[in-house]
Amino acid sequence: MTAEKKKLPFHLGMRTVKSALAVGLALFAGYAIKSEYPPFLAIGALGAMQASITESLRETRDLMLGNLVGALLAMAFTAYSPGHPALSAGIGVAVMIVVCNSLHMAPSTTSLACVVFCCCLTDLLSSGNPFYGLLRFRDTVIGTLIALAVNMLIRPYSGAPHTRSDIKKAQQAMLPLLEQRVLRGRIPDLHDLRARINDLDRSVTTLLDERMNKSLTKAQVAHLRGCQQLLWKMRDALIGICCIDSMPRPSEENLARMQALGLTPGDGQPDILDGVCLPEDAVVFNYYLKVFLDANDYLTQLIEL
Repeated sequence: MTAEKKKLPFHLGMRTVKSALAVGLALFAGYAIKSEYPPFLAIGALGAMQASITESLRETRDLMLGNLVGALLAMAFTAYSPGHPALSAGIGVAVMIVVCNSLHMAPSTTSLACVVFCCCLTDLLSSGNPFYGLLRFRDTVIGTLIALAVNMLIRPYSGAPHTRSDIKKAQQAMLPLLEQRVLRGRIPDLHDLRARINDLDRSVTTLLDERMNKSLTKAQVAHLRGCQQLLWKMRDALIGICCIDSMPRPSEENLARMQALGLTPGDGQPDILDGVCLPEDAVVFNYYLKVFLDANDYLTQLIEL
């Protein structure tokens, strides 16, 4: 009798491990170069660690640019301060956000650039070193480069198997929802389903955007996108079925196909398939039901290729 593996009460993914390693290496580098403020290296490392190499490269570029702007702006505000440091910080953050938005930076990158600006501003005022901002910019650059190297060299992200598994799970999760609506007369809550499919969309988009990971082929990613689009079709058909406020009867063909999937009416509801409705409701209902079942069949075949 084999012992079952105990699952951890938390998820320790590769990105978490690589983030911790990158921060550790960045701080070690900070102490090695005798940086006056090593946390700036950690800030750079955390900001540059993304799901894919392409995202890390983009984030590294934006962080370098944003932090350079923040350091230079802090130096300028120190030399030509409009008043109290709190007032300078408020005005400077507004300027930083406007500049970062004009450069089309992500909100997370903009926030980190503003953090660098505020830290440089307050520390410049206390240290009196006019080059303090450039030293902090140097630290963040080192941190981002370390994170980029870690992300590229240690098991680069390849989310294809995980995405394939999530597509299968979402497909299976839709079948009980269809059963509830069509065979049991209930209106299921589709909120969790929509959230799951939105997460899948982000995962596939990340894979499509990846340009540096040679383990991902274009054909592999295109296959996953096709599977995801069939999943969208199933979701849209299910939404269409749930929007019908009467209880039409499934056609004999659709009913047989549902029963082949193991979907049957609930006990104590023998008359649920005999609901009275308008003829056009039955037409629309069975149209969406057929679309759902066809997409489900295609997806079952495609996902296994």
